[in-house]
Amino acid sequence: MNLRKIVLFLLFAFGISWLSAAILYFMGVPYGSTVSVAVVAIVYMGAPAIAALVVQKGIYKEPIKNLGLDFKQIKWKQMLWLPLIQVLICLFFVGVIFVFGNKLEIESFGFYSFEKLLLNQKMQEIMIKMGAAKSPEIPISPAALLIISISFSAVLGGIINGLFTLGEELGWRGFLFNEMRFLGFIKSNLIIGTIWGFWHAPIILQGHNYPEHPVAGVFMMVVFCISLAFLMSYARIKTKTVIAPALLHGMVNAGAGGVMLLCYNYNDLIGNIAGLAGAIAISILAILIMIFDKKTIASY
Repeated sequence: MNLRKIVLFLLFAFGISWLSAAILYFMGVPYGSTVSVAVVAIVYMGAPAIAALVVQKGIYKEPIKNLGLDFKQIKWKQMLWLPLIQVLICLFFVGVIFVFGNKLEIESFGFYSFEKLLLNQKMQEIMIKMGAAKSPEIPISPAALLIISISFSAVLGGIINGLFTLGEELGWRGFLFNEMRFLGFIKSNLIIGTIWGFWHAPIILQGHNYPEHPVAGVFMMVVFCISLAFLMSYARIKTKTVIAPALLHGMVNAGAGGVMLLCYNYNDLIGNIAGLAGAIAISILAILIMIFDKKTIASY
């Protein structure tokens, strides 16, 4: 392991991201504003890619294609697995909420409901927060809305968000994937997931994903990213390209809001798709993949 190379990457990736977040904070730019969203999407999320390219090519003079951009090796047909993985993530999450929330009635998980009245009330609350006076009634059933949302995220989510998520994935599943693969599938993803989660700290502290628990949310994000790291690395191995985890990452981001629309009264650390419920759902799926596709995992 080239520890110096990894440290240089982390200094650039964290330095650029955290500095951009600090500048926005001290300038008084509200998190979630147009300016904030633009800076986070372009600079913050793009920092891991910048760091990977600077260290890989600029400092160590090594081929960029080693980051997972060797188009001759890509297994394009294996990309068809990505929408299925996204659908399963969403369905497993709904299942976790039903078990722990609806059935076991653990309050922090909230509950899942297909009642249209509740959905319309929730949409009204969202519109009021956005400054709109009234929200029109949802013309379709909540079940249909969930199906459309999951389908949209699986089919188009990766394409729409892929350019931005590639900025992250070139660092995590491009650079770090290569530098830490000698540790094996499990150990490397535990470390990469921890780094990836902690990298989010400045925006988590400003209310991203866990507005009710910003400090505890930093640690919950680490747990969530560790669970998701296994699926992201699996996508990289299966397809031989970093483009795959970038697409899957985009799908997950796109699908989050849709599956949460029908979830009510949850603690944002627990019943959130980026919370414990999501981590449980994704971990179950990752374990199943490790059991039933040992051949792919062994090729890491």
